[in-house]
Amino acid sequence: MGHLSRSTSAGTDLQFVDSGGTPGPPVRRLLRFLNALLVCADSVPDGAVFHLNLASGLSTWRKLALTTVLRMRGHPYVLHLHGGKFDVFVARSRTLARRCISSMFRGAAAVVVLGEFWRAEITHSLGVDPARITVVPNAVPGPPAAPLRGTAPIVLFSGQLGRRKGVHDLLEAWASLPAELRTTLVLAGDNPAPEELGDLLTRTPDVEVTGWLGARELEERLAQASVLVLPSYGENLPMSLLDAMAWGLAPVVTDVGAVGEVVEDGRSAVVVPVGDPPALAEALRSLLSDPERVTRMGREARRRWEEEYRIDNYCERLEDVYERVAGPGT
Repeated sequence: MGHLSRSTSAGTDLQFVDSGGTPGPPVRRLLRFLNALLVCADSVPDGAVFHLNLASGLSTWRKLALTTVLRMRGHPYVLHLHGGKFDVFVARSRTLARRCISSMFRGAAAVVVLGEFWRAEITHSLGVDPARITVVPNAVPGPPAAPLRGTAPIVLFSGQLGRRKGVHDLLEAWASLPAELRTTLVLAGDNPAPEELGDLLTRTPDVEVTGWLGARELEERLAQASVLVLPSYGENLPMSLLDAMAWGLAPVVTDVGAVGEVVEDGRSAVVVPVGDPPALAEALRSLLSDPERVTRMGREARRRWEEEYRIDNYCERLEDVYERVAGPGT
Protein backbone atom coordinates (compact mmCIF):
# COMPACT_ATOMS: atom_id res chain seq x y z
CA MET A 1 0.00 0.00 0.00
CA GLY A 2 2.98 2.29 0.43
CA HIS A 3 3.50 2.27 -3.34
CA LEU A 4 -0.13 3.36 -3.76
CA SER A 5 0.24 6.30 -1.37
CA ARG A 6 3.34 7.50 -3.23
CA SER A 7 1.90 7.09 -6.72
CA THR A 8 -1.66 8.42 -6.53
CA SER A 9 -2.44 11.93 -7.71
CA ALA A 10 -2.30 14.94 -5.43
CA GLY A 11 -6.10 15.16 -5.45
CA THR A 12 -6.51 11.75 -3.84
CA ASP A 13 -6.33 11.74 -0.04
CA LEU A 14 -5.64 8.24 1.28
CA GLN A 15 -6.13 6.99 4.83
CA PHE A 16 -5.04 3.44 5.64
CA VAL A 17 -6.84 1.50 8.38
CA ASP A 18 -5.80 -1.97 9.57
CA SER A 19 -8.91 -4.13 10.02
CA GLY A 20 -7.08 -6.76 12.06
CA GLY A 21 -5.54 -8.82 9.30
CA THR A 22 -1.94 -7.85 10.05
CA PRO A 23 -0.15 -10.59 12.04
CA GLY A 24 0.22 -9.90 15.74
CA PRO A 25 -1.11 -10.80 19.19
CA PRO A 26 -4.86 -11.65 19.16
CA VAL A 27 -5.77 -8.77 21.48
CA ARG A 28 -3.98 -6.25 19.27
CA ARG A 29 -5.70 -7.61 16.16
CA LEU A 30 -9.08 -7.40 17.88
CA LEU A 31 -8.46 -3.78 18.86
CA ARG A 32 -7.51 -2.96 15.27
CA PHE A 33 -10.71 -4.56 14.03
CA LEU A 34 -12.82 -2.61 16.54
CA ASN A 35 -11.09 0.59 15.47
CA ALA A 36 -11.92 -0.21 11.84
CA LEU A 37 -15.58 -0.66 12.81
CA LEU A 38 -15.56 2.79 14.43
CA VAL A 39 -14.00 4.32 11.31
CA CYS A 40 -16.74 2.76 9.16
CA ALA A 41 -19.45 4.06 11.51
CA ASP A 42 -18.06 7.60 11.65
CA SER A 43 -19.16 10.53 9.52
CA VAL A 44 -17.08 11.05 6.39
CA PRO A 45 -16.74 13.90 3.87
CA ASP A 46 -18.79 13.88 0.68
CA GLY A 47 -17.05 11.82 -1.98
CA ALA A 48 -15.31 9.51 0.50
CA VAL A 49 -14.96 5.92 -0.70
CA PHE A 50 -14.04 2.92 1.45
CA HIS A 51 -11.71 0.41 -0.22
CA LEU A 52 -11.68 -3.03 1.41
CA ASN A 53 -9.23 -5.78 0.45
CA LEU A 54 -10.48 -9.27 1.16
CA ALA A 55 -9.48 -12.89 0.73
CA SER A 56 -10.90 -16.17 2.01
CA GLY A 57 -11.74 -17.20 5.56
CA LEU A 58 -11.55 -14.70 8.41
CA SER A 59 -10.76 -11.89 6.01
CA THR A 60 -14.19 -12.34 4.43
CA TRP A 61 -16.01 -12.39 7.76
CA ARG A 62 -14.23 -9.26 8.97
CA LYS A 63 -15.19 -7.45 5.78
CA LEU A 64 -18.76 -8.69 6.09
CA ALA A 65 -19.01 -6.97 9.48
CA LEU A 66 -17.38 -3.79 8.19
CA THR A 67 -19.55 -3.58 5.08
CA THR A 68 -22.68 -4.13 7.16
CA VAL A 69 -21.80 -0.99 9.12
CA LEU A 70 -20.95 0.89 5.92
CA ARG A 71 -24.31 0.01 4.37
CA MET A 72 -26.15 1.08 7.52
CA ARG A 73 -24.34 4.43 7.36
CA GLY A 74 -24.83 4.81 3.62
CA HIS A 75 -21.10 4.93 2.87
CA PRO A 76 -20.09 3.59 -0.57
CA TYR A 77 -17.45 0.88 -0.62
CA VAL A 78 -15.24 -0.92 -3.12
CA LEU A 79 -14.42 -4.60 -2.61
CA HIS A 80 -11.00 -5.69 -3.89
CA LEU A 81 -10.68 -9.45 -4.16
CA HIS A 82 -7.35 -11.13 -3.38
CA GLY A 83 -6.49 -14.69 -2.40
CA GLY A 84 -6.03 -17.63 -4.73
CA LYS A 85 -8.71 -19.97 -3.37
CA PHE A 86 -11.71 -17.67 -3.00
CA ASP A 87 -13.71 -19.70 -5.52
CA VAL A 88 -13.17 -22.86 -3.46
CA PHE A 89 -14.00 -20.97 -0.25
CA VAL A 90 -17.34 -19.79 -1.66
CA ALA A 91 -18.21 -23.20 -3.10
CA ARG A 92 -17.59 -24.88 0.27
CA SER A 93 -19.54 -22.28 2.28
CA ARG A 94 -22.97 -23.17 3.61
CA THR A 95 -26.03 -21.69 1.93
CA LEU A 96 -26.58 -18.91 4.49
CA ALA A 97 -22.91 -17.92 4.46
CA ARG A 98 -22.87 -17.86 0.66
CA ARG A 99 -25.94 -15.60 0.65
CA CYS A 100 -24.24 -13.21 3.07
CA ILE A 101 -21.11 -13.10 0.92
CA SER A 102 -23.22 -12.52 -2.19
CA SER A 103 -25.11 -9.69 -0.49
CA MET A 104 -21.82 -8.04 0.52
CA PHE A 105 -20.53 -8.16 -3.04
CA ARG A 106 -23.79 -7.04 -4.62
CA GLY A 107 -23.99 -4.15 -2.16
CA ALA A 108 -20.60 -2.80 -3.23
CA ALA A 109 -20.47 0.31 -5.38
CA ALA A 110 -17.73 -1.45 -7.35
CA VAL A 111 -15.84 -4.72 -7.23
CA VAL A 112 -12.18 -4.93 -8.25
CA VAL A 113 -10.70 -8.27 -9.32
CA LEU A 114 -7.27 -9.21 -10.62
CA GLY A 115 -8.29 -10.87 -13.89
CA GLU A 116 -11.12 -11.87 -16.22
CA PHE A 117 -11.10 -15.32 -14.63
CA TRP A 118 -12.23 -13.74 -11.36
CA ARG A 119 -14.80 -11.46 -13.02
CA ALA A 120 -16.47 -14.55 -14.48
CA GLU A 121 -16.20 -16.43 -11.17
CA ILE A 122 -17.77 -13.65 -9.07
CA THR A 123 -20.51 -13.11 -11.64
CA HIS A 124 -21.37 -16.80 -11.70
CA SER A 125 -21.02 -17.74 -8.04
CA LEU A 126 -22.25 -14.57 -6.32
CA GLY A 127 -24.59 -12.99 -8.86
CA VAL A 128 -22.69 -9.72 -9.20
CA ASP A 129 -23.46 -7.60 -12.26
CA PRO A 130 -20.34 -7.93 -14.46
CA ALA A 131 -20.68 -4.26 -15.45
CA ARG A 132 -19.84 -3.33 -11.85
CA ILE A 133 -16.71 -5.47 -11.79
CA THR A 134 -13.45 -3.85 -12.87
CA VAL A 135 -10.31 -5.81 -13.68
CA VAL A 136 -7.23 -4.18 -12.17
CA PRO A 137 -4.27 -6.58 -12.29
CA ASN A 138 -1.67 -6.50 -9.56
CA ALA A 139 1.44 -4.43 -10.17
CA VAL A 140 4.94 -4.30 -8.74
CA PRO A 141 7.93 -1.96 -8.83
CA GLY A 142 10.97 -3.05 -10.77
CA PRO A 143 14.56 -2.07 -11.56
CA PRO A 144 15.33 0.47 -14.32
CA ALA A 145 16.63 -2.43 -16.44
CA ALA A 146 16.92 -6.18 -16.11
CA PRO A 147 20.35 -7.10 -14.68
CA LEU A 148 22.92 -9.20 -16.49
CA ARG A 149 23.16 -12.78 -15.20
CA GLY A 150 25.85 -15.42 -15.08
CA THR A 151 26.06 -18.29 -17.54
CA ALA A 152 24.68 -20.92 -15.13
CA PRO A 153 20.93 -20.26 -14.72
CA ILE A 154 19.72 -20.16 -11.12
CA VAL A 155 16.12 -21.30 -10.68
CA LEU A 156 14.05 -19.43 -8.09
CA PHE A 157 10.83 -20.34 -6.31
CA SER A 158 9.31 -17.50 -4.28
CA GLY A 159 6.34 -18.17 -2.02
CA GLN A 160 5.15 -20.25 0.90
CA LEU A 161 6.63 -23.73 0.84
CA GLY A 162 3.79 -26.21 0.68
CA ARG A 163 1.50 -28.31 -1.47
CA ARG A 164 -0.76 -25.47 -2.66
CA LYS A 165 2.23 -23.80 -4.31
CA GLY A 166 3.33 -27.10 -5.87
CA VAL A 167 6.65 -27.36 -4.02
CA HIS A 168 6.38 -31.14 -3.74
CA ASP A 169 5.93 -31.38 -7.51
CA LEU A 170 8.86 -29.02 -8.03
CA LEU A 171 11.22 -31.06 -5.87
CA GLU A 172 10.20 -34.27 -7.63
CA ALA A 173 10.76 -32.65 -11.03
CA TRP A 174 14.10 -31.15 -9.98
CA ALA A 175 15.42 -34.47 -8.69
CA SER A 176 14.61 -36.11 -12.03
CA LEU A 177 16.72 -33.69 -14.09
CA PRO A 178 20.10 -34.84 -15.42
CA ALA A 179 22.87 -33.86 -13.03
CA GLU A 180 24.65 -31.84 -15.71
CA LEU A 181 21.58 -29.56 -16.09
CA ARG A 182 20.89 -28.96 -12.42
CA THR A 183 22.44 -25.71 -11.24
CA THR A 184 20.86 -24.36 -8.05
CA LEU A 185 17.20 -24.33 -7.08
CA VAL A 186 16.51 -21.58 -4.53
CA LEU A 187 13.37 -21.96 -2.41
CA ALA A 188 12.61 -18.52 -0.96
CA GLY A 189 9.71 -18.39 1.48
CA ASP A 190 8.46 -19.42 4.87
CA ASN A 191 7.89 -23.11 5.60
CA PRO A 192 4.92 -23.48 7.98
CA ALA A 193 5.04 -27.30 7.98
CA PRO A 194 8.73 -28.32 7.72
CA GLU A 195 7.95 -31.95 8.52
CA GLU A 196 6.06 -32.25 5.20
CA LEU A 197 9.13 -31.35 3.15
CA GLY A 198 11.89 -32.65 5.40
CA ASP A 199 12.58 -36.03 3.78
CA LEU A 200 11.95 -34.74 0.28
CA LEU A 201 14.39 -31.88 0.76
CA THR A 202 17.14 -34.14 2.07
CA ARG A 203 16.77 -36.43 -0.96
CA THR A 204 16.79 -33.61 -3.52
CA PRO A 205 20.22 -32.34 -4.64
CA ASP A 206 21.29 -28.77 -5.40
CA VAL A 207 18.54 -27.04 -3.40
CA GLU A 208 19.00 -23.97 -1.20
CA VAL A 209 16.25 -23.06 1.28
CA THR A 210 16.50 -19.43 2.36
CA GLY A 211 13.46 -19.03 4.59
CA TRP A 212 11.39 -15.88 4.45
CA LEU A 213 13.16 -12.97 2.74
CA GLY A 214 12.70 -9.24 3.19
CA ALA A 215 12.22 -7.02 0.15
CA ARG A 216 15.89 -6.17 -0.30
CA GLU A 217 17.02 -9.79 0.14
CA LEU A 218 14.42 -10.95 -2.37
CA GLU A 219 15.60 -8.37 -4.88
CA GLU A 220 19.13 -9.73 -4.55
CA ARG A 221 17.84 -13.21 -5.38
CA LEU A 222 15.80 -11.91 -8.31
CA ALA A 223 18.92 -10.21 -9.66
CA GLN A 224 20.86 -13.49 -9.51
CA ALA A 225 18.21 -15.89 -10.85
CA SER A 226 17.33 -16.49 -14.49
CA VAL A 227 14.22 -18.68 -14.16
CA LEU A 228 11.20 -18.44 -11.86
CA VAL A 229 9.19 -21.59 -11.24
CA LEU A 230 5.71 -21.44 -9.68
CA PRO A 231 3.79 -24.72 -10.17
CA SER A 232 0.81 -23.69 -8.01
CA TYR A 233 -2.49 -25.49 -7.63
CA GLY A 234 -4.32 -22.22 -7.00
CA GLU A 235 -3.54 -18.52 -7.33
CA ASN A 236 -5.30 -15.22 -7.85
CA LEU A 237 -2.57 -13.20 -9.57
CA PRO A 238 0.74 -14.01 -7.84
CA MET A 239 3.03 -11.13 -6.99
CA SER A 240 6.03 -13.46 -7.29
CA LEU A 241 5.28 -13.89 -11.00
CA LEU A 242 5.09 -10.13 -11.56
CA ASP A 243 8.28 -9.59 -9.57
CA ALA A 244 10.05 -12.12 -11.78
CA MET A 245 8.76 -10.46 -14.95
CA ALA A 246 9.91 -7.04 -13.73
CA TRP A 247 13.41 -8.44 -13.15
CA GLY A 248 13.53 -10.21 -16.52
CA LEU A 249 13.30 -13.84 -15.37
CA ALA A 250 11.83 -16.56 -17.59
CA PRO A 251 8.75 -17.93 -15.75
CA VAL A 252 7.62 -21.57 -15.58
CA VAL A 253 4.05 -21.52 -14.26
CA THR A 254 0.74 -23.36 -14.11
CA ASP A 255 -2.37 -21.81 -15.68
CA VAL A 256 -4.35 -21.10 -12.51
CA GLY A 257 -6.38 -18.02 -11.56
CA ALA A 258 -5.43 -15.05 -13.73
CA VAL A 259 -1.93 -16.34 -14.56
CA GLY A 260 -2.92 -17.25 -18.12
CA GLU A 261 -4.00 -13.65 -18.75
CA VAL A 262 -0.55 -12.34 -17.84
CA VAL A 263 1.81 -14.62 -19.76
CA GLU A 264 1.79 -16.24 -23.18
CA ASP A 265 2.99 -19.82 -23.32
CA GLY A 266 6.14 -20.14 -25.38
CA ARG A 267 6.84 -16.39 -25.51
CA SER A 268 6.83 -14.83 -22.05
CA ALA A 269 6.60 -18.08 -20.05
CA VAL A 270 6.43 -21.85 -20.18
CA VAL A 271 3.01 -23.02 -18.97
CA VAL A 272 2.71 -26.55 -17.58
CA PRO A 273 -0.28 -28.59 -16.36
CA VAL A 274 -1.17 -28.51 -12.67
CA GLY A 275 0.16 -31.43 -10.64
CA ASP A 276 2.36 -32.87 -13.41
CA PRO A 277 5.99 -33.27 -12.24
CA PRO A 278 7.18 -34.91 -15.51
CA ALA A 279 5.84 -31.97 -17.56
CA LEU A 280 7.43 -29.57 -15.10
CA ALA A 281 10.74 -31.40 -15.38
CA GLU A 282 10.58 -31.22 -19.18
CA ALA A 283 9.88 -27.47 -19.05
CA LEU A 284 12.88 -26.91 -16.79
CA ARG A 285 15.07 -29.17 -18.94
CA SER A 286 14.12 -27.24 -22.09
CA LEU A 287 15.12 -23.93 -20.49
CA LEU A 288 18.23 -25.02 -18.63
CA SER A 289 19.62 -26.58 -21.81
CA ASP A 290 19.01 -23.41 -23.84
CA PRO A 291 20.34 -20.24 -22.13
CA GLU A 292 19.51 -18.11 -25.17
CA ARG A 293 15.86 -19.12 -24.88
CA VAL A 294 15.92 -18.16 -21.21
CA THR A 295 17.24 -14.73 -22.15
CA ARG A 296 14.62 -14.21 -24.89
CA MET A 297 11.77 -15.30 -22.65
CA GLY A 298 12.97 -13.13 -19.78
CA ARG A 299 13.19 -10.15 -22.12
CA GLU A 300 9.62 -10.73 -23.32
CA ALA A 301 8.38 -11.13 -19.74
CA ARG A 302 10.05 -7.83 -18.84
CA ARG A 303 8.38 -6.14 -21.82
CA ARG A 304 4.95 -7.40 -20.66
CA TRP A 305 5.60 -5.97 -17.20
CA GLU A 306 6.62 -2.60 -18.61
CA GLU A 307 3.42 -2.38 -20.67
CA GLU A 308 0.84 -3.65 -18.19
CA TYR A 309 2.05 -4.23 -14.63
CA ARG A 310 3.94 -1.16 -13.50
CA ILE A 311 2.84 0.58 -10.30
CA ASP A 312 1.88 3.85 -12.02
CA ASN A 313 -0.53 2.02 -14.36
CA TYR A 314 -2.10 0.29 -11.37
CA CYS A 315 -2.67 3.51 -9.44
CA GLU A 316 -4.31 5.21 -12.42
CA ARG A 317 -6.75 2.32 -12.80
CA LEU A 318 -7.68 2.38 -9.12
CA GLU A 319 -8.20 6.14 -9.17
CA ASP A 320 -10.57 5.71 -12.11
CA VAL A 321 -12.63 3.33 -9.97
CA TYR A 322 -12.68 5.78 -7.05
CA GLU A 323 -13.80 8.63 -9.31
CA ARG A 324 -16.66 6.60 -10.76
CA VAL A 325 -17.87 5.63 -7.29
CA ALA A 326 -17.46 9.08 -5.71
CA GLY A 327 -19.10 10.88 -8.62
CA PRO A 328 -17.99 13.80 -10.78
CA GLY A 329 -16.35 16.78 -9.16
CA THR A 330 -15.22 14.94 -6.01
